[in-house]
Amino acid sequence: MDETLSITVSEAERAAGALAPATNRQAAMLLHGAGCVVLRGLLPAAQIDSLATAFRAIYSDCVASRDGDAWYQVARDSRAVFWERGSRWRIFPKLRPPFDHDSLLANPIILALLADLLGPDFYCKFVSSDTCVRGSTLQAPHREFSAGGLTAPRAYIVNVPLAACTRENGALEAWPGGSHLWQGDAMARLGFDDGMQDGANDAMEALARRLPSRVMDLAPGDALIRDPGMLHRGTPNLTDAPRTMLTICYQHPDHRHDYGDPRFNVDDEIRGRLPPAVARLFARALADVEAAASTAATPARRGIWQRLRGSLARS
Repeated sequence: MDETLSITVSEAERAAGALAPATNRQAAMLLHGAGCVVLRGLLPAAQIDSLATAFRAIYSDCVASRDGDAWYQVARDSRAVFWERGSRWRIFPKLRPPFDHDSLLANPIILALLADLLGPDFYCKFVSSDTCVRGSTLQAPHREFSAGGLTAPRAYIVNVPLAACTRENGALEAWPGGSHLWQGDAMARLGFDDGMQDGANDAMEALARRLPSRVMDLAPGDALIRDPGMLHRGTPNLTDAPRTMLTICYQHPDHRHDYGDPRFNVDDEIRGRLPPAVARLFARALADVEAAASTAATPARRGIWQRLRGSLARS
């Protein structure tokens, strides 16, 4: 990958929990202007190994628990909510160790960048996995979470690879440099659908071929921070090993989208023992979904949660 979008975190910066001021400015401006930045070597190898080992057990549990093609299934042992479409698994691990660690979810280097762009009151909505396996295909270029074309950023995704992400096993392809700023109404008026991921989208494919893209090769310990409004897509996994990136969603308190639910990650027992910094990040998201569940304004979402409550409860 072209390293112009990457910043290497030094050992001193990791220990201090802060980038050097000039480096922080560069990273924030890349995130604002290009729509993404890669922080090389942000997390230690031992932590990634621990996450990868724990996630392999959760993934195996989801595979063994799968019952047909239904959305929002619940794994028997780990109680992870999951589904699979097109050989791509979305798995929401419970925030038990090691997934609850504040260096992962409340990393001070990442939080400082997000505060620069989202303001001080942003929160974490969910933690999931992007796990693609052999049989996955090239997705259509798309944008996510109603985040494209906004006058100010309203959400960011942090992808943490649990193994090397390469052209062989399904690295993300992205169109940085302004695609997150494209106005949605103009695209719709011109006949471009930026929400289609897993079906044919000839108009977006033809447009994307005219624009330079980057394949985001990532190593364990790296963190990719990206605006979900940036045009991107998943590429095929051509290997026999599942390729997993954790997907952590942070957003501005005024932003809303339907994807993800913090209750998939945090139940009542887990909420009471989260590290304080992580608990603060999830408090707003949990309050919002609990308030929405008590109203008649979101019957579909409420129905999903009512069906899941029984599945998530241990017998």
